[in-house]
Amino acid sequence: MKNLKRLLALAALCCFFLVSSAASSQGADPASLVVAGSGVNLGITKLLAEAFRTSHPDVEIKVPGSIGSKGAITAVADKAIAIGLISRPLKEKERSPDYTVLAYARTPIVIAVHTTVKDDGLSSSELVEIYKGSKTRWQDGKEIIVQSREAFDSGFMVLEDNIIGFREACADSRKHDRWTTYFTDQEANEALASRKYAIGVTDLGMIATEKLGVRPLKLDGVMPSVESLQSGTYPLSRTLYLLYRGKTLPKEATAFIDFIFSPEGAEILKANGYLPLERER
Repeated sequence: MKNLKRLLALAALCCFFLVSSAASSQGADPASLVVAGSGVNLGITKLLAEAFRTSHPDVEIKVPGSIGSKGAITAVADKAIAIGLISRPLKEKERSPDYTVLAYARTPIVIAVHTTVKDDGLSSSELVEIYKGSKTRWQDGKEIIVQSREAFDSGFMVLEDNIIGFREACADSRKHDRWTTYFTDQEANEALASRKYAIGVTDLGMIATEKLGVRPLKLDGVMPSVESLQSGTYPLSRTLYLLYRGKTLPKEATAFIDFIFSPEGAEILKANGYLPLERER
């Protein structure tokens, strides 16, 4: 199922390029960029692109639907897009001397719930019990509706690396097909926002940029925020990256990357739940 969804996303991206190419041949603005990749990057990229357009009205940045980090890497390798959006480091087999990978922001990974949930926090051990299936009720007695992601989702991998027992709980639950599993960030977010008493994993940036009707929970007494992430009191986060071919990068793409790392770009990131990172030289 996951591979089918990725193939469909890549096929949609190919159709997008065909339509864009046809438009260009009919006199459309040639100064356009396609920036595509992981669903966790899309909302903030669209906001950054809108702000960039105010100072660069001659450049149009197109951000199609999610093709995943793997799809972004493939599209950059095929020279199909100028900038790929990825939410994990490149694996050894994916690296190339032609690639530049820039980390531009971190955002807290959060345990979030539907607004009908009255609890305001969980301990790490309670979270493990929920995903194991041994804790099934909220404090008011309502049934906990657990929502899960595939084994290699970047958010779940952060929890598995940082919360003792979470990896085993998720593996056992997937084996026994206990919970509904979602294969894209947007599907998971929409389901979390629409299911009463649901719990799931998302990040602070997507809650802000996608205007999700969900609440982040405190974890072990700490509320996820840019400030708690920066201070180190909140331990869970993911890093977002830009991937591109440095030698063939169009000047418009260079200008957009410069904007992301500018003071204005940093303010947009901070206002939407992201901790901006300094550009590596």
